[in-house]
Order: sequence, then structure tokens, then C-alpha cells
Amino acid sequence: METFKKGEKIGKYVINSFIKKGIVAESYTVLGPDDMMYFMKVFDIASIPHEQLFEGKEVYEIQLCKELNTSDNANVIRFVDNGEVRKGNTVYHYLVTEFYRGILLSEAVANEGRFDVEDAVQITLCVLGGLSFIHSRALIHNDIRPSNIMLQELDDGMLMPTIIDLGHISFMVKGRPTFSVEDLKPFFRAPETFHGVYTVKSDIFSTGALLYYLIFGKSPWEEDLTAANGDKKLVADAVKKARKQELVLETDEVKLPDYMKAILLKALAKKPDDRFASAGEFAQALFEQIMPELAKKIEDDHSKSNSQGEAQGQDNGSPVITIKKGSGSGFDNVTGRNELKEQLRKEVLFALQNPEKAKAYKLPSINGVLLYGPPGCGKSLVLSSFAEELGFNYTIIRGPEMGHIYQEGVLDNLQRVFDAAEIKAPFVICIDELEFLAPNPNAEGEENVTPQISALYGMMNECSKKGILVVATTNRPDLIDQSIMRIGCFDRVFFVPQPDFEARKDIFIDHLKDRPCEEIDFDELARMSDDFNAGDITEAVNEAAMTAAYNDVPISQKILVDVLKYKNPTYSTKTRIGFNKN
Repeated sequence: METFKKGEKIGKYVINSFIKKGIVAESYTVLGPDDMMYFMKVFDIASIPHEQLFEGKEVYEIQLCKELNTSDNANVIRFVDNGEVRKGNTVYHYLVTEFYRGILLSEAVANEGRFDVEDAVQITLCVLGGLSFIHSRALIHNDIRPSNIMLQELDDGMLMPTIIDLGHISFMVKGRPTFSVEDLKPFFRAPETFHGVYTVKSDIFSTGALLYYLIFGKSPWEEDLTAANGDKKLVADAVKKARKQELVLETDEVKLPDYMKAILLKALAKKPDDRFASAGEFAQALFEQIMPELAKKIEDDHSKSNSQGEAQGQDNGSPVITIKKGSGSGFDNVTGRNELKEQLRKEVLFALQNPEKAKAYKLPSINGVLLYGPPGCGKSLVLSSFAEELGFNYTIIRGPEMGHIYQEGVLDNLQRVFDAAEIKAPFVICIDELEFLAPNPNAEGEENVTPQISALYGMMNECSKKGILVVATTNRPDLIDQSIMRIGCFDRVFFVPQPDFEARKDIFIDHLKDRPCEEIDFDELARMSDDFNAGDITEAVNEAAMTAAYNDVPISQKILVDVLKYKNPTYSTKTRIGFNKN
């Protein structure tokens, strides 16, 4: 029985229809103040165990959905709003996300039957695109399955796969999950998740199971679990026993090419180290087989681009280290942020660009610089611009693409980067999203130095003596192994705030150019969007454009102002909640 009835108001939203009741939440469709339809999840906060609440206060799904800030990815449901409402003596938290018209993937298979291989791959590629985005935020989805994928209908009649449920999203888990596991689908779960381990590799397994489901119409190794009667141990034992059998990869109806059999076996490997290292690697394997001509062209273009610069790599499958030379004027690419740029010039750049003066004044050497702040505030741009401004040789490592140091081969690849940097010194190693590369494995944050973190510390500690500077970004410093957060590794830490007035103005100008507009007062828009990040501004402009297009009028100042009046920034840099270093 649903808690809220049609017509009841929750915040500024009106209940339209009840969808379902889950373990910790009820789902509804609601009408917003703009008369648009949205999805809403309502949580009885008192019924959720304390350890399943973010900092003991907020529902993880709400907090991480906000942190995900999915406006940049069409394959993941978008956060819209959240809040709190009281009914009787009960306090409820609610999450509002974008509404999609379409059909669940599970319903599509039930109604129409299995997909042919090419369509199954196209759907899987979209899901992997969404997963890559989630993983790039150092988050794990943990529940990829057909009923969590919506085939949303686009204006041109095409169906776009979108990950619509983030009910089990979390940081990397090695121990007790921060979400309920009772409703996870057993045959879509990776073997290690039955032992409380959830990583990028477990998402890879689930996506492999999804691809298998699309092709064969059922999950891999699927058997009837009725006899287990929901008992967790009996279910786990039954799944383990089923997976001892050889995986069926051919039936009377399905004849798979050898390459697809190999891809499925790799994605569904029982040992995490035998699976694809990332969603991108999984997607590339599919892409090269289904669209070989286009994949070859992209590879050729990439090789041509690398040959124009300076590159150094290995023949044993390790990633190519692309080395660039800084121009000395990288900060020209960063609009506004004058205070931050001046801090970086004074505290870091000056000594490195003036070694004689630094020696005369006995200025301390700098091994590492950490840039931190909420998603969407431009840390990646500042990172690359800093390297360009310094004028040294540099390379940029993307944490989610490299993998984390507890994965096989990652430390070896990092060592190759440091070795190349020493040869090409002075050199800047830029690491984007450090929390993914060096996650804190300790649940309570206590230091317990692992061999892997000791090896990374050995590379970074006093690397300035070899002419190497490490500059890294992170959304969450508290998620980085604290052993490398000390002086000797990272000597300078800078908070990167949301775009300032000039930067916000520039973002509005960029997003509104080439659209039908009346005369726009960009100064007013920049003032009204104080504390907005780039994603917030993008979303506001798109909403205004949608309203204008619907009414067949140019985008006006009034439409933009009306949108900004009811929008709030995703994060408050004034309080810096969730982004303190310690």
C-alpha cells in the first residue's frame, strides 16, 4: 500500500501515480511546478539502518546521485531535486530525477523476445558509456540488470538505453555494503559480491550478464532458485554451484561468432583480474568487432595524432605515455579564477620557473599539488592549464582509465610513467581523479599501509629531486588513501571553487551562441547564478531553450531569469560540505 496518494503534494511536486514499493523506498511519478513529469523516490529515513546513511544523515542514493551530476551523460538518469517532507510523525526524504517515456529492457525482452547480436551490442555500448561516466566519478553502480535499464523514446522514434535506477550506487566496497543487498538479482551479481566486495570489475561482470541476457533471453547460468526460498546462504550456494558448469554459448536459436563468445567469457570471468579492466576496454572490444572500419579509422587518427607529438610506449600491452610540452601560457584558457591562479603562480609556479632565485632564497621544493572541489567546478581544466602554464614536459593520467592500484598491472604502468618522467625531466605528472587511482581501503579511515600504497608512496615521495612534480585532482580528498596525503607527497593543497562571475558569464555566452536569442544581459545571468557549476548553468540554458522552442519564440532574458529563480546550485562552495581535506 502506497504512503502518498494521487494529488498529494511533496515539496513543490504533486503525486501523479504510484509505481512500486521497494525495500527502502517507494517510487512515484510526479508533476513539477513546470507541469513536467518526473520520477520521485520517497524514503522513510527512520527505517534505513544508520550504516546505510551517508555520514549517518542522508540516503546514499540521494547524496551520490547529486555528486554524480549526470547532466553530461545521456545514458544515466539525471538528478533534478531532493528534499524532506513530514507526514504525521514520520520524516521522509525524497529524490527527484528526470522522467523518461519508454519501456524497461526487461519488459522489451518479455514482450518481443531476445535481441539480435548487433542490437544487443548497441544497447550494451550505451550502458557501458553510462558506466564509464559513473566510474569516472569513483562510484560503482552495483546493480546493472534489465529492469534498471530504460529504453527511452527520443523525438526521432529511436530508443536510447538509459540507466535509471541508482538505488545501490556506492563508493568501492570491501566489506559491509552501504546498501541493501536483498533485492540484488543473483545471476547478475559477480562472484566476489557474495563476499561483500564491489568494484568496477563487478559492474563489468553484471554488464556482461546483461549482454548475455539480451542475446539469449535469460541470465548466464540461470537456474530456478525457488527451493532456496530467499535464504541468502542457500541462494549464494545455488549460484556458486550453477557457475561450476560450462557457460552455454550456443543454442539451436543462437549461433554466436567466436569473437562474441570470447568477449562474453572475458566479461563473465569468475576471477576479477581475468575480466576487462574497465567499461571503456569492454566497449572497445565490442566496438572493434561490430564496427571494425570505424574503429580502425579512429585508431589511425589517434596514431596520427600521437605521431605529431612526442610519445613513448611499451610493446607488452601497457598504455602509451603521451608526452606534451607546455606552452607557458595555459592560464589563458581559464576564464576568471584570478585568486586561484595567483595562488598557484606564487606558491608553485614561481619557484619552479625561477630555480636560481628559489635556490638563493632556499625555497622548499615541491613534490605534489592537489586540487580539490566538487564535480563540475573545472578542476580538470585547471589541471591541464597549470601544466601548460608551467612550460615543462607533462602527461595526463585519467584515474578511471588507468584503474586503481589494487588491480593487477596498474602499479607497473605507473612506474613506467615515473621512469619516463625522470628521463624527460623537468616533468609534470598530472593525475585526474586521484581518488579512483589510490582509494582508501579502510572503512573507518584509519591508516593501514598496504604494499600497493607503499609502492606508490615510494614513487611520489621526494620525487622533486628527480625533477618530477605530481599534480592531481579529486572530488573527495577523504576517499584517497591518507598515507599519500601527507607532506612529502602532496605539499600544497588548493580548493577549486565554482566558476566565478567572469567564468559564469563566459559559460552562458558559450552555451547561448548559435541559438535563437533576444538581447541577453549576461552580467545579470552571472549574478543570478552565484555558486553554480558549469553543469548547473548548462542545465539552466537547456531548460530555457526547451521552453522557448516549445512556445516557438527566441530565448529571452525573462525565460532565462525565470529558470534561474527556482534553480539551486548542486553544491555549496560557501560551506564546502563533503569536500574538506580531513
